[in-house]
Amino acid sequence: MEGGPPTPVDRKVITLKVLVDKAKNRVIFAEADYEFVDILLSFLTLPIGTVVRLLDSDSTSIGSLTTMYKSVSSLESRRLRTNYCQEMLLNPRNASETECSKLKINVYPLEPAKLYRCELRRVREKLVSCSIGWDRWFSTFKDRECPRCKYRMSLLAKVEDLEDDKAIEGGDGVFVKDGISRFMITDDLQVMEASTGACISLLQKLGINDGNEVEESHFVFDTQEVIRLLKFALLSKSALTEAILDVHCSSKKESVKFQPKRTPQPDKNASASNTNNMTLKLWVSKSEKKVLYAEAGVDVVDFLFSTLTYPLGSIIRLLGKKSGFGCVDNLYKSAEDLINGGYLKSEGCTKMLVCPKLAPFHSVDNQLLQIEEVSYPQYVFDSNQNLWVVAVAKTELSSPTTEESEERRFSAVVMDPKSPTGEVDSGKGYMKGPATYMILNDLSVAPLSPIKSVALVNQMNVPLSDVVERVVTIGHNEALNLLNASLISKTVLSDVFN
Repeated sequence: MEGGPPTPVDRKVITLKVLVDKAKNRVIFAEADYEFVDILLSFLTLPIGTVVRLLDSDSTSIGSLTTMYKSVSSLESRRLRTNYCQEMLLNPRNASETECSKLKINVYPLEPAKLYRCELRRVREKLVSCSIGWDRWFSTFKDRECPRCKYRMSLLAKVEDLEDDKAIEGGDGVFVKDGISRFMITDDLQVMEASTGACISLLQKLGINDGNEVEESHFVFDTQEVIRLLKFALLSKSALTEAILDVHCSSKKESVKFQPKRTPQPDKNASASNTNNMTLKLWVSKSEKKVLYAEAGVDVVDFLFSTLTYPLGSIIRLLGKKSGFGCVDNLYKSAEDLINGGYLKSEGCTKMLVCPKLAPFHSVDNQLLQIEEVSYPQYVFDSNQNLWVVAVAKTELSSPTTEESEERRFSAVVMDPKSPTGEVDSGKGYMKGPATYMILNDLSVAPLSPIKSVALVNQMNVPLSDVVERVVTIGHNEALNLLNASLISKTVLSDVFN
């Protein structure tokens, strides 16, 4: 960023009041206002690929997602539909990034999406640019080649939001109303309204009957401390103790065993009738009863890679708040409790937390888990000024009248970055096909090579006579289990398909 790192004077920090169990050196609970609770709740809006990226700096792995993320980063660009697909998977946009930009501490601030159009050119002494009917095309990536005129889309459009900013309810809070309410946050990230009753109940539950056993402390959180808290929210059942006191709790070392969330349906004919289902060829060791690796087409790879764009809150919702993923289940349930208590600002904020959507154009064809995708607002293109202006339309755009037809107001179409031809229908995948890929147990993905597959089997010390082929169907249930196992396991294929 320009200007170098922030100085201690301008660094954004939040001071947290914490009650500590002195004897056991653990955090009992923290006391905070809406600003810190907003930050905690914002974790639910983060795409899981963003979380992997944030935690990669200290080599923290999340199940098999980290190895899959590295597979995306190693892909040759020729294997993707456009040069922008890799960036969308490695750095997925947050559908709630506008709201998160207002947080006191935003762990992953993104520059707002910008719109670019093709350069002007002079035809018969008049400046024009390409269009289709009353449409004007825009790209969210600078210098993309316009599929119609082949000019670079490098001209920045000014975006003017015509919506009333005052329509946002609740004042300065992002998700939580910025009232005078105080909140208690337990060690395992349960958020509740602060009260004497809740405090005493928690102390009694922990077997603390003497007030001299506890002490009050204050801790300062900056961006790095919040990222550290995010890390332990995902990996530990004692997030505050590990993040604040730097104490390694035994719960972190306990292995979380994968338990299928849904049992695949026995009726294979019914399963195969679902056109969204995919097939996966497994190579299995008969004697060891484990999957060695799998072969798959681009549809399966698209599904796996697209999970990096899933918001954390939607993952927890899909898994029925029983993901076994650190303390995040508790955080999600707390968001629901805050809704019922009337602490969240609006229905829109509620949906952003408990049912967050994919960012525009991040969906794929084989969306077996049906996470909804947001769309860009309807824009109109106004060229009746010196600058190209794009504005949010409040009403449906109609074709210009004769008086308006001198290139004044037109519908502005935002192109799908995944599309090499400029189509704007969302849902197309990231991968170019047809092609076959090898998928390992830890979700490492690479182009299929028969020579490498033989070498892999030899490396595992499995006799070739012990290897058998098995074809399985991936429907909704299997997709759900793959998603869950990817969070907590490094043997995903064996866990799901054995």
